[in-house]
Amino acid sequence: MASAARFAVKRQVVAPTLRLRLRANSSVCVVTTSYPGNDGDPAGHFVKSEVEELEREGHRVNVVTPVTGGAFGWPGSAFRLREKPWRIVEAAQWMAHARSEIRACQPDVIVAHWSVPCAWPVATFREFGDPPLEVVSHGGDVRLIAAMPNALRSFVAKQLTERASSWRFVSPHLLEKLVEVLDPAEVTKLRNIAVVAPSPIALMDVTEDVRARRQTLGGRPLYVCAGRLVRSKRVDRVIDYVAGHRIEQPVLVVIGDGPERARLEQLARRWQIDVRFLGNKPRRETLTWIGAATEFVHASIAEGMSTVVREAEYLGVKVTML
Repeated sequence: MASAARFAVKRQVVAPTLRLRLRANSSVCVVTTSYPGNDGDPAGHFVKSEVEELEREGHRVNVVTPVTGGAFGWPGSAFRLREKPWRIVEAAQWMAHARSEIRACQPDVIVAHWSVPCAWPVATFREFGDPPLEVVSHGGDVRLIAAMPNALRSFVAKQLTERASSWRFVSPHLLEKLVEVLDPAEVTKLRNIAVVAPSPIALMDVTEDVRARRQTLGGRPLYVCAGRLVRSKRVDRVIDYVAGHRIEQPVLVVIGDGPERARLEQLARRWQIDVRFLGNKPRRETLTWIGAATEFVHASIAEGMSTVVREAEYLGVKVTML
């Protein structure tokens, strides 16, 4: 069993691009469509970590985020809009409300997590008095821009690069993915403001919880994966991978929920292996399962820089990427 130091609290500071623009006791407006509504909500906890870091430094932070449900919420806005296209009206209503919130806040700095729809069209309006705007891209927004028709993509990119003081990407891959689809002139403007920096995450000490969790498994190897149960996360590949270790009598714990759950449960039954679907869990419990894992398995094809992979690495757990 690993020592307690393995599970010590680790904290990443706010990205340096943002720090350069903050005076003491600044007013910061954080615009995001993904933010945890409670301890068991996995949505946007990395955004919350950044907000808490800013608050610890003495800044006044106002978070502008939609009420969970409608166009936004689990398992993601893309799925929810495909499920009920009329929810686009709710998305538009939130955008109008968000602009009003920013105007009332009169912030010194605006941070927009997800370039679309939080930076564009919400935070690019000059009516806010032109405070510095930091755009943060996590993955889905870059894929959305890349899928836009050429004319719309160029328009959105132009609006963002002309208004933003910096555009932060959580991984180099995301920046290059956007560069690939932009015209040379737009690429030049983007590179002038682009920064690659992962979002901050804060880990709690789960040493004792991990030790107790391992004892309940009786020495059986534990595999863990976590995330939304949607096709792009490829949890079926994780199940297939663990099934290849059946001689070891493995336990696979799947944390998260989504529209793919029934299909994945059926696949696990066909393999006749011990797969436990836990649904969404509070952050401490999620970290305990990850920390107790023999191996954390990740197969998503739609990530910028996976927070759960970083958490597993910080906890000293072997990570397998499929």
